[in-house]
Amino acid sequence: MMLRDGDLIVLFLLLILVVFFIIRWWKKADFRPVLTASNHPIRGEVPTMLEADGFELIAAKQRLPIAVRVGDTSYDSRLYVDYVATRAGNTYLVVLAKDKKPLRFSGAILRDRFLAHVLAFRAAGILYVEPHHGMYKTVSFDVTGVRYPPRRRLASYVITLVIGALITLLIR
Repeated sequence: MMLRDGDLIVLFLLLILVVFFIIRWWKKADFRPVLTASNHPIRGEVPTMLEADGFELIAAKQRLPIAVRVGDTSYDSRLYVDYVATRAGNTYLVVLAKDKKPLRFSGAILRDRFLAHVLAFRAAGILYVEPHHGMYKTVSFDVTGVRYPPRRRLASYVITLVIGALITLLIR
């Protein structure tokens, strides 16, 4: 069948509308805005130790403000991280051990101390660094039953759009 007058204009306007919504969705997508990269080089004993093990330090002294509401009352709090490191595409939060407050390693204590950090910063794990001993331990969580939905890529939307447009043209 032949296209009627105005069919191409309507198809073009629909295409523009779909592209507009895809771009709008893409801009809203969360691409780890929680972390802010450091503008200056990160130096020190801990960064040198981690870089020797293949980590790349991308940020120092991260603070994530949190507002907690209980009824009509609001409380302010923060999550602190000393450094942020990456290796093999995974992001790790670096927490330095405190001499005055040693950490006991048990499931409940590690969960209470670090799980909020991992979930809030969307990290693969925690690097718990003991600078006086020159060592670190990797703490990661496997929460069975919790799955993040996979992100649909922009290409899947474009392919769907093109197939729909081709079907529309072939039906006519």
